[in-house]
Amino acid sequence: MPQDKAVGDTQETEAAIAHDGIDRADATVGVVGSADPDNANLDSRIVEAIGNDRMPALYAAGNTDAGSQQRAVSDFLDRNVKAIVLHADQSTGWEEALTKARKAGIPVVLLASSIEPDDQTLYAARLVVVSHDAQTGGVNYAIGDALMRVIDDKPHTKTMNVLLTGVAE
Repeated sequence: MPQDKAVGDTQETEAAIAHDGIDRADATVGVVGSADPDNANLDSRIVEAIGNDRMPALYAAGNTDAGSQQRAVSDFLDRNVKAIVLHADQSTGWEEALTKARKAGIPVVLLASSIEPDDQTLYAARLVVVSHDAQTGGVNYAIGDALMRVIDDKPHTKTMNVLLTGVAE
């Protein structure tokens, strides 16, 4: 794990020497879904969009409590995913699970999350889903491109606007 930075959030500038990162087809992403039924549609769209961007996605449902979401993070660590997208429901109690991911060298990306860790090294980025016609004033990434920036440890902002390519809004 990098010192004073989150895994996947260590590059402030492009490397002087180009390197070959992991191929998208090998970049399995674990998606920890929300336990809130109102968020099921967003979770489904996220998994579909990751697949549409040629990346394998594994999904774990939130099953009514933060404990099940935290166990899902641990399960994805055991499966050696390349990144974890976390749609957390509760804002507290995440330090242990996120620290385990950090120590394992797996970047965590927060999605529509109420988590605001005091320790910014526990997550690489926060994704904000925007519509294709949104005028955000910033860069809008396809979700796969955003995740690959994190996985390949390329420069990115802490909050990234993402489009769910190939998915109906």
